[in-house]
Amino acid sequence: ETLAGLGSIVGSGGMVVMDETTCIVEIARFFLSFTQDESCGKCTPCRLGTRQMLEILTRITEGKGSEADIDTLLAIARTVKECSLCGLGQTSPNPVLSTIEYFRDEYDAHIKEKKCPAAVCDALMISPCQHTCPVGINVPSYVAHIAAGEYKEAVETIRERNPFPAICGRICSHPCEFRCRRGELDDSVAIRALKRFASDWYFENVTEDPEPFPQTQSQRVAVVGAGPTGLSCAYFLAQMGYPTTAFEALPLGGGMLSVAIPEFRLPREIIQKEIDYIAKRGVDIRYNTPINVNFTVEDLRKDGFAAVFIAAGAQKSQRIGVPGELEDAEGFYYGLRFLRDARLGRKVRVGRRTAVIGGGNVALDAARTALRFGAEEVKIYYRRSREEMPVTEVEYEQAIDEGIEVSFLISPTRIAIENWQVTGLQCIKMKLGEPDQSGRRRPVPITGSEFFIEADTVIAAVGQAPDLSFLPPDSALERTRWETLVVDSNTLATNISGVFAGGDFVTGPGMVIDAIAAGRRAAISIDKYLRADTSRVEIYDLKAKVVGEEPAPEVEEAWEAQPRVAVPTLPVKERKTSFAEIELCFSEEKAQQEARRCLRCDLET
Repeated sequence: ETLAGLGSIVGSGGMVVMDETTCIVEIARFFLSFTQDESCGKCTPCRLGTRQMLEILTRITEGKGSEADIDTLLAIARTVKECSLCGLGQTSPNPVLSTIEYFRDEYDAHIKEKKCPAAVCDALMISPCQHTCPVGINVPSYVAHIAAGEYKEAVETIRERNPFPAICGRICSHPCEFRCRRGELDDSVAIRALKRFASDWYFENVTEDPEPFPQTQSQRVAVVGAGPTGLSCAYFLAQMGYPTTAFEALPLGGGMLSVAIPEFRLPREIIQKEIDYIAKRGVDIRYNTPINVNFTVEDLRKDGFAAVFIAAGAQKSQRIGVPGELEDAEGFYYGLRFLRDARLGRKVRVGRRTAVIGGGNVALDAARTALRFGAEEVKIYYRRSREEMPVTEVEYEQAIDEGIEVSFLISPTRIAIENWQVTGLQCIKMKLGEPDQSGRRRPVPITGSEFFIEADTVIAAVGQAPDLSFLPPDSALERTRWETLVVDSNTLATNISGVFAGGDFVTGPGMVIDAIAAGRRAAISIDKYLRADTSRVEIYDLKAKVVGEEPAPEVEEAWEAQPRVAVPTLPVKERKTSFAEIELCFSEEKAQQEARRCLRCDLET
């Protein structure tokens, strides 16, 4: 809509500025409430129509809506708009019509998933942190366990939804912290760091092996890939009683966790401890067993597996698409290959000047790894601005502290190579244009702004994609035009009965917590499939009375700010030349101090 038309969304001639913390459905309900109160009642469409729309919107924000409600809302809104006698009635449906047209996905989330993406609708959530967590961990509960010194119980609570507490305690993107209500007072609770403390304590102090989950089901399930998505699916299926086997092409598990995330962010021993725990719970992990044209998904079904989940990840580097992009040239790497070789101890050579192309986690990790391999000058060139850079502020600041330079609005046009050796990078300056499909502003070249950068190592890290080459050419699995598999967004089912797919293999590269969430969704979906249950997969917990925990009576008391406990880190001088882990663990005293900052929003009635 035009800027002039934007004002009429609320029927007042004004403009409403919103961000990701605003619930679009609640905004529409709020303005309908206002117009309903102001309606004079002289004409039926306005008097009754606004009331009916308000009732439907209220029902949706309470998690009681149905898919038919959208069509009903649209029909009533159009009738009210066309038949009301005054300006108030004629503009009152605009919030409904506009928000459904431009934010239909938020309505669908409220109705289908019973989820409020902005974590605003109280009736849909137990607490904002739990609701925002992609796997729905009961954050207030495990934080309370830590505050009480019950660290084993804290880890057990986390593992109800996430089998990788120690990994997520280090590299999770922690969306829970961005919705933590403590942040409205001073600083959000350090939820991720507390998860790390509890899981590290568990591995250091709990010595007895866990018992395997009892196998109560007869149908066997196969999982292709032993990364976070595949192992999460296998773990939860084993928890449900299914004999589950994960097939992994590499000699080690963990997927991208093991081959792409540097040791200084995620130590290998931590990954192995998590995988060992999953195996001890009964998941059969078969390494060096690739699924390919010789041993196919169809062969797994013939071997007696009642269902197959494909979680092969996104481990194919995307090309830049410029002249000189020769993988065999000395000094040229793709980001994933560079990180994989470094992680697996293979020979990696970097020159004095290293240029990294890209702006995501792989680019940042590659730059910091190159620095540790002896590069004197490491620069990242990103074609967008800092605002569009898809990395966390903490990781960005750590890279800057280590001496990494980042140049924005620059894009390569040619990789200079002489005698199969990289000598530099031809670039052009960019400006930001209109937003693209990702919502980020599209970079546009500035004519005549070309310049040359001298470099003896170039690392291209502009994205990853799934690799479907392991599927036979005649595979019946339906593909998208982006060379991913077509799956049902709710069940992750493919077009072949009994075959499911999810995680980075379907969505492209994402955060580890989203990969784990996809694995859990797949496990629930496969369980429903094997039980012939055709109902929707439900991931999120709705608000219910907390058994055994009564909220304390409201008492007026003085409030004092309690600053967030800082996570200790390795000094910059030590970490620039070392692969030692950068972020360190809370002490027991600091962990309990931080845990006590939690407001226990889950106990609100």
